[in-house]
Amino acid sequence: MAQSGAAMATPPPQQPKPREEPAGMEEEARLLEAFASLPAVSRAWAFPAATHDGVRVTVQLQQRNLAANAQRKYLTSFLVNEAVLEAGALDPSPPAEQAGVLLYAPSPSGRHLLVVRAGSGDSSAVLELWDQCRVVAERHVPQALHGAVYNDGWFGQGASWSHDESLVAYVAEAPPPAKTPEWCAAAAGPDGKKAEGAAAPKGWRGQGEWSEDWGELNTGKKPPTLFVLDWGAAAVRRVQGLPQDASCGQPVWAPQGDALVFVSWQHQSELASPNFPQRLGLVHCFNRPCSLHALPWPQPAADGDLGAAADAPTCLTAPLASAFSPRFSPDGCTLVFLSQQNAVASGVHNATATLHSLSWAGAGAALAGGSVPPPRTVVDTVWKPASTDGFPGLYCTSLPEQPFLPGSHTLLLTTQWRSLAAVVAVDMQSGGVSRVSPANGASWSLLASHGGWVVACESRPSQPFALFAAHLPAAEQAAPTAQAWGWSSLPLPDADAGSFPPAVRQQLQDVAVTVLQVAPPTPPTDVALETVVLHSSAQAAGPRPTIITPHGGPHTAYLAQYFMPLSYLVALGYNVVLLNYRGSTGFGEASIQSLPGKIGASDVADCLASLQAAVDAGGSRVRAPLFFMLGAKDRRVPLDDAKQYINALRRRKDAPETRVIVFPEDSHALDKPQTEFEQWLNAAWWCKRFV
Repeated sequence: MAQSGAAMATPPPQQPKPREEPAGMEEEARLLEAFASLPAVSRAWAFPAATHDGVRVTVQLQQRNLAANAQRKYLTSFLVNEAVLEAGALDPSPPAEQAGVLLYAPSPSGRHLLVVRAGSGDSSAVLELWDQCRVVAERHVPQALHGAVYNDGWFGQGASWSHDESLVAYVAEAPPPAKTPEWCAAAAGPDGKKAEGAAAPKGWRGQGEWSEDWGELNTGKKPPTLFVLDWGAAAVRRVQGLPQDASCGQPVWAPQGDALVFVSWQHQSELASPNFPQRLGLVHCFNRPCSLHALPWPQPAADGDLGAAADAPTCLTAPLASAFSPRFSPDGCTLVFLSQQNAVASGVHNATATLHSLSWAGAGAALAGGSVPPPRTVVDTVWKPASTDGFPGLYCTSLPEQPFLPGSHTLLLTTQWRSLAAVVAVDMQSGGVSRVSPANGASWSLLASHGGWVVACESRPSQPFALFAAHLPAAEQAAPTAQAWGWSSLPLPDADAGSFPPAVRQQLQDVAVTVLQVAPPTPPTDVALETVVLHSSAQAAGPRPTIITPHGGPHTAYLAQYFMPLSYLVALGYNVVLLNYRGSTGFGEASIQSLPGKIGASDVADCLASLQAAVDAGGSRVRAPLFFMLGAKDRRVPLDDAKQYINALRRRKDAPETRVIVFPEDSHALDKPQTEFEQWLNAAWWCKRFV
């Protein structure tokens, strides 16, 4: 029969739906989401208690906010005294989220508080001054005065209050040294001035001269410099007289308020790189020269600034090529600081740190024109530890805000001790170092101390954190004995393992750790090779697949502490081998210096030896498909380098299966919450396919 009307249209062929990857990972994703919800402790402060019985402690915690791809930070406070220790329970305040807070800096007494938030429009920052119950002043800092505030843990670590709490020193981006004209804007009149309010073409300002930055995580940032907030006048001014062509940070006030001590990094230094004018990256690179300087205070006021100092700042540490993290003793007589002289001298990016002291009476006289006394070395380099459990040297990047016990020469700090972190006490007179946190297979870090009260955090692969406190009686504070350190648990309600999601609680209970001493397979054989194996505590039949994860660096280390992605992998049924190959930190300077010249040889041989040791302990089976996860903004291992390797690999006829994910907004660490989640879920999927 003949067709009538318009011809029937042929339906287009259905397009196949794109497959979703990773597929079949719903259960693993739910478990990873539960793991990602666990909080972590980031900082703490201790203040005098109003009743003079114990201390008030404020703890800052953080939790991943996956939906916002950010970290949610919040505060809780509680009283710690003998009654609390005896009861073994805390009564914390309700958590208060720090939404939009860039810097939180309570004064030493706890009576005042500086809060910094991001500005908008012509304002670079908003400074809020609080007393105990209200905001007493708010100041919007114009971009012409300074750029964004630094609170990166290196240039800026919060803010420094003067002893009388009248001044606050902090670190922010220096304003541009010059600006371009406004191009194509309205022409000036006969008097050389523009007519305000008149119609005119739209103009713009150009970029101006390019300024080099400090590399990864500092991309596009202006050099850091110092600013002072006057509490009484609620005014902010830039500190004058600072070293030229240098970045300045880590300010601290002298006890009498008569000087400001700070760290200076020269933008071009013959010590680090002769005839090499580039400003090399600074993050995780402690071989960049730096020194301590001091400016007398107050400075004469001039032109709305704090004034140009009559003399240049005084360098306090000229004999050393590295000096940072300055702190004063309670009596104000001694300035202490850390040095990475070994890193500067050898060129390795991280090395054994040393601790030094300086008589402030002598340094103060130098500000008036005298000579600076030489610093005294308190804790020197340990080349090789005396024994397996012997002190390996200092491995820390900053001193606590209040490192001293009251009325004593005892300084407390956190350092890496082989594959653990430990709280140690340093006798500033003898230089003796003693471990004061328990040697119980967990990593310990000092959070805060005041008046003989010390609060610390314990972490292990099966436990994100637990709080502990120790109280040293007055008789023990001058020279505490090992028996004086009786640590008592401070359980935070809703933050301990008992309140975790059931799936996570059950899985964490099953995570165990074993530290293996492995014989180095190649020379040198007289330095330590230690491996941390995360595994199940259950005695299940048969071997478990094993994942070996060498750390980067190379001069850093894996610690036996909680790291969410690795505990998650153990929960999925894997053993995880964390390899501290020769050249890792925490084992003495001989270990660090054994790796340069042998990178790609010693460390690879150590990987194989450590994997074999783990296999002998529990068994494994390993395949070789390759999965690359890369940050598009990585300046440490640029994306183009990875592309060249991947393309060369794929040109091989026998190339293994290769998968690549590029995160467009991430740098080297891949640590944004959504990136971390996607990274480790895909890693679990890859292992599920091939292992």
